[in-house]
Amino acid sequence: MKHVLTFLTLFLVSFGVFGQEKSNEIEVGDIFTIQTDSNLPFNHIHFPSSNFIIKRGGIANYKSLDDVKVKVVKVYDNDVIKITSLNGKKFFNIYKYVKADIEEALENGELQYIDLSKKSTVAVN
Repeated sequence: MKHVLTFLTLFLVSFGVFGQEKSNEIEVGDIFTIQTDSNLPFNHIHFPSSNFIIKRGGIANYKSLDDVKVKVVKVYDNDVIKITSLNGKKFFNIYKYVKADIEEALENGELQYIDLSKKSTVAVN
C-alpha cells in the first residue's frame, strides 16, 4: 500500500512540474532591438551570407543593424520568430523579413526585449 501511495503522489506531482508555462511568452507585435558589437554575421538571427546580399544588390554592412528596432510578425512552433524592421526599411535594402531563434538570440544578446509597458510619460505644464 505504501508503494501505491508513493507512486500516486509522485505521479500527481509530475503533472504540476510539467504543467507550468513560461511567463515571458513571445507574441506577435513584441518589439526588440538588434544589438551588435562588430561587423560579424549574427549566429541566431538568420541573415543571409554576405555573398548572397551582394549578388542581390544589397550592402552587406552588419554594423548598420545596430540598435534597429524590430517587430515580431509571426511566431513558429520551435522558438523561431519572423521579424521585420519597425521603421519599414528593408534589411540590407533587399530583405523585408528575417527569421531568428528567439531563445538563443536573447541569451547571447543579439536581440534585446523592449518593454513598452514600463515607459511612463511625464506631463509638462
